[in-house]
Amino acid sequence: MEIQQNYEDAFQSATELFSSKWMQNCSFAEEFRNKWHRILRTNVRSEKNMLPENAETIFPVPCSFHGGNIIFHFDQEKLFDWFRQDSLGKERRVFISKDLTRGLSGDLSFHDSPFSYHSTAAEPSIPEKGTEIFACSLPGFPPPLQVIYGNKRVESSFHGFKKRKLSFYLIPAEFTPAFLCTPFEKCLYLFWMDCCIMMENRVKLKDKDLKPLLHIFRPTSILTVEKII
Repeated sequence: MEIQQNYEDAFQSATELFSSKWMQNCSFAEEFRNKWHRILRTNVRSEKNMLPENAETIFPVPCSFHGGNIIFHFDQEKLFDWFRQDSLGKERRVFISKDLTRGLSGDLSFHDSPFSYHSTAAEPSIPEKGTEIFACSLPGFPPPLQVIYGNKRVESSFHGFKKRKLSFYLIPAEFTPAFLCTPFEKCLYLFWMDCCIMMENRVKLKDKDLKPLLHIFRPTSILTVEKII
């Protein structure tokens, strides 16, 4: 019940974004609103909004965006399974190897984005052996990066000649919802990301160039692959 109430509140705050100023005079604004409202409304009460029984594999990440609050639940076991499959190809498509830097003050950043992790996070499903660290972007300006696998490995990775460098795998936004546990969380994540794209590019790009960038209008996305829409 608690998680359902959390979803209801997030849904209500999401609908308030439909009247935002960045939607004004947009040629596809009505289509954008109608599509997202239908998808969010359908999935907020979905019977599939149940977390997996094995709680050890789930990593919760609180997230806030323009008055909306949610706890995203990432399935770490599914994430690592995808990582193994992604390594079989000639080049990785889902997990992109990147490096971040640690400033003299100790702050971590990737380009302009802040980089967050929880050194004391409980991650019992992650084996002690291994060096993998996975992070994804969350909605925001610039989009903050959050470690969702291997939090305890971050500090121990700064050693020797790598005291200010850290290698990690970045999950592109279009793939991130694949590792969220419920349909509504997948929808809300991509909706918020579409809002970010709109807010950042509405005055920079023509509507015909902006529309294809939005997840809701892409012919193939996690929403279509997983038959959420």
